[in-house]
Amino acid sequence: MISSLTLRIAAALLATVALAGCGKKPGFVEPPQGRAADRFPGTYPNPALDPQPQRQAPPATTAPAPTQAQPGTP
Repeated sequence: MISSLTLRIAAALLATVALAGCGKKPGFVEPPQGRAADRFPGTYPNPALDPQPQRQAPPATTAPAPTQAQPGTP
């Protein structure tokens, strides 16, 4: 006999395949209406719009701050 789990899986797969075949799929998609300068599709991330990293100041040549002694464990 076929178990009920196998029948449930088969029914779920059949429903998925049936739904995937529904609907009209266009061969070409028009770009959305908007400004004339819009490009569709655009690349992400756009390197022209990325902020440039700020230059870091060179590290100071001072001695590090002294650390406090930690109490020992008894």
